[in-house]
Amino acid sequence: MLVSPVGAMVRTLVGVLLLIAAQYVAGCCALSEKIEGDLSHSEESPLDNRSCGNRYYESDFPVDTRLYEHPWLVQFGYKKGNVVSYVFQGLLIHSKFVLTTVFVAHFRDLGQLTYARVGEHNTSAESDCEKDATGEEACAPSVQTIHIDEVIIHPEYDLFNQRNDVALAKLRLPVTIDGTSVAPICLNRDANFQSSFLLIASWCGRRETGLSLTPKQYFMKAITPHECQRLMPNNAISLANEMFCIAFDERHTQVTKLELEPNLRGGSGAPIYTVHEGNKIFLIGLLSYGPRYPAKMHEPYVITSVAPYYNWFLEIIEAELEKRMYKTLA
Repeated sequence: MLVSPVGAMVRTLVGVLLLIAAQYVAGCCALSEKIEGDLSHSEESPLDNRSCGNRYYESDFPVDTRLYEHPWLVQFGYKKGNVVSYVFQGLLIHSKFVLTTVFVAHFRDLGQLTYARVGEHNTSAESDCEKDATGEEACAPSVQTIHIDEVIIHPEYDLFNQRNDVALAKLRLPVTIDGTSVAPICLNRDANFQSSFLLIASWCGRRETGLSLTPKQYFMKAITPHECQRLMPNNAISLANEMFCIAFDERHTQVTKLELEPNLRGGSGAPIYTVHEGNKIFLIGLLSYGPRYPAKMHEPYVITSVAPYYNWFLEIIEAELEKRMYKTLA
C-alpha cells in the first residue's frame, strides 16, 4: 500500500509529539521520584519533583493551619438539585487530577460528586486573608471551583476488604498552579518507606462543634497490625501491604476541653504525610476508614499507602495527555 509523503509526515509528527508528552508527564505531574531517589530528570519541566510539596513555612505544625499551609488540599462539592455541599477532601497531584478514596468518590448522601474546590482555606470567607509575621495582611487568589468530568476507580478495588482504596477525579479544566496557594503534593514512591514523623490534615470536627472552617492538622503515630486489630475488635481489618494503621500522637490526647479534643469526623480522603529534607511535603497515604463516631482518642484509623499505585496514577495521566494530543492534531 502506498503512503503519501503528507501522511508519513503526520505520523512522524504525532509520534514525536507523543514522545514529548510522555517525557512531560514523567517530569511534571508532581508524581515524585522515590524520596531518596535520583532527581537527575527533574530539570525537564518546571512542574517536577522540585516544585511539588514545597512548604510555605519553615517550622512548626500548628493544629489550626495557616494560609498557604496545604495548597494541595482540595475540597469536594456534591450537587443535589440546586444545592452544592462541600465536604471531604483529596490531593492535587497534577493540574487535571485529584487523588482521593473510593468512599469519597462514591459518596451519594449529599448528591453527585460534581466539583473540586482548589486553593481553599477558610470555608467561611469569601477571600482568604491572614496577617503575616510582620503584621501585614496577605490574601490568597480566588478559590478555583472546577467541574469534575470523570471519576476513575482503581480496577481492583475490593469493597469488602477496602483494598486498593484509591480513585482519581479528572477535572474538566486544568487548575492554575501558582506554587503558593495552589500546588501539587509530592508522592512517596518507596513502598518500604517508614517514618516516625507523620501528620494528617483535614476539614474535620465533632458533631457538637461542626466541621472546622480551616483544615486541622494533627501529629499521628503508626501502630502495628496486631495492635490495630486489638483496638478495633468489631472491625474485620485486612491490612494488606498497601495499608497500615495510625492513631493520634500523645501530644493531642491530653486535652481537657471537648472543643479542643481532636476528631477526624469528615476526614475521609485526608492526607497522611511527612516532611523530607528540603522542607518538602511527601504524601504517604490516604485516610481510608476509622472507628465509628464518636471515636475514642486511642482508636486507630486505617490508611491506604500511595506508593504501590504510583504506576497506575502515571498510566491514567499519560493516557489523558495522549488523548488531548490526538484531539489537538485531529
